[in-house]
Amino acid sequence: MHPREALEWLQQHQFHGIKPGLERISALLEALGRPQERFPSLHIAGTNGKGSTAALLQAILSAHGLRTGLYTSPHLVSVTERFRIDGREITLERLADILARIRRQVERLRLPITYFEITTAAAFLYFAEEGIDMAVIECGLGGRLDATNVLKPRVAVITSVALDHMAYLGRSLERIAREKAGILKPGLPVVAGHMPRRAREVIRERAFRLQCPAAFWGQDFRVLRSGKRFSYRGNLWHLQELELSLEGEFQKYNLGTALRALEFLRTEGYVFREDTLRQALKRVSWPGRFEFLPVGPGVILDGAHNEEGTRALLRSLERKGISEYTLIFGATNEGGEKPYLRMLQKLISRAKVVFLCEPPGPRNPVTLKEWEARKFPPSWPPLRPSSLPEALDQALSLPLPVVITGSLYLVGAARRLLLS
Repeated sequence: MHPREALEWLQQHQFHGIKPGLERISALLEALGRPQERFPSLHIAGTNGKGSTAALLQAILSAHGLRTGLYTSPHLVSVTERFRIDGREITLERLADILARIRRQVERLRLPITYFEITTAAAFLYFAEEGIDMAVIECGLGGRLDATNVLKPRVAVITSVALDHMAYLGRSLERIAREKAGILKPGLPVVAGHMPRRAREVIRERAFRLQCPAAFWGQDFRVLRSGKRFSYRGNLWHLQELELSLEGEFQKYNLGTALRALEFLRTEGYVFREDTLRQALKRVSWPGRFEFLPVGPGVILDGAHNEEGTRALLRSLERKGISEYTLIFGATNEGGEKPYLRMLQKLISRAKVVFLCEPPGPRNPVTLKEWEARKFPPSWPPLRPSSLPEALDQALSLPLPVVITGSLYLVGAARRLLLS
């Protein structure tokens, strides 16, 4: 297929919705020769922090000479961002070739496949054919019934558990934790990051039942932060004065979780050098997560798409000394569950002007018409429903720093406009 035709075919599946389950992806991968069995992997689930943790692991592994694949979602600008080897995105031509082969099998098997299942199969096929040394694979939604959960990883990682995607995962922390813990495999290690005790105990119980070696934040490892430096204390490493290029108060949790996963790999014989690790941490990049762009008065992009993410964003702004800002906010209401009004209420406490936008993408965006029709308390700052280009033009003309948050689709669209 021509790249344009391949991307159009893939894009058609954006509107097939979310269909949890492993039957379709298993049938497709079987037809493709089980590519997921041809490389070792690290499998990452969690409500928040999956992408940053995955980026940290990929950067460290690649710095040590391991050819490392990285599969993440969603993308900010181009679908090719989802498939990387040692930080380099797949070419459109290579992706089109892979999608053509997947399309043939989908049509032969008559599979009612989803967008995410197609991209997951594409990632596994790409990594298998490239002969990588390790894949870092981010779950999409949940874990137990996520398309990526056909893997048998070297280490499973659960970064965090909070209330999100409740229509699919359940309406309590315990139920959501149970879904995330579905990525655990018998006898294989698991790392559980910073999360409420109720969620941690669900993961602990499943790890015990499956006889998984397990490490828990605060009990088996931790990271402390002093200014811009971090110190890690785990099982094999006691590292002081670490420098991390990623901004955001929450990154200390992602850093600790990533390092503990690497300690499990060390017990399998993988060798990591402290000096190489330190240099990798200084260079790691993960756009759209408390990312600063020196445009106009300064712009912070952060895909805080749930209440826990919003709280983390506010803590990071406070640490950075930003007490007032212009806010550009957009949200989705997938499954009718997103608590976007509570998120907005938290964010406006420091906002002087607020622009309400409609994010692009298929995930049931809160539209401009919905924003225009909604009545807000008179005590709130001025709220201006606006298109994203108009909001950016006006926000950049104001003296305060600009915070763009909510939907990651909105963050991606804003980043594309700001860097074009």
